[in-house]
Amino acid sequence: MIQSLTNFAQTSDEVALQIAEITTWQPATFKAIMIAVSMSAAATALGLIGSNYMKALGRNPEAGKAAGQVVIIAAFVEATALLSLVSVFLI
Repeated sequence: MIQSLTNFAQTSDEVALQIAEITTWQPATFKAIMIAVSMSAAATALGLIGSNYMKALGRNPEAGKAAGQVVIIAAFVEATALLSLVSVFLI
């Protein structure tokens, strides 16, 4: 009984090592995923900001006075995207 458990433990360790060798991810893969997620989130946020501003402008033409605030919000989104891009290269 003990011999069969020892054999089972050895084979499971071998299988685990084989799986680890197959599924090794490089840090560049994680960096690419991080860049893709952060840039797509920034693009989506900018699209939502722009579309909602255009909807507000269509309903109320006097909302054009808020264009400066919209530009500042968009700048914050872009700054966040650039910070995430810089952090990828620092990691």
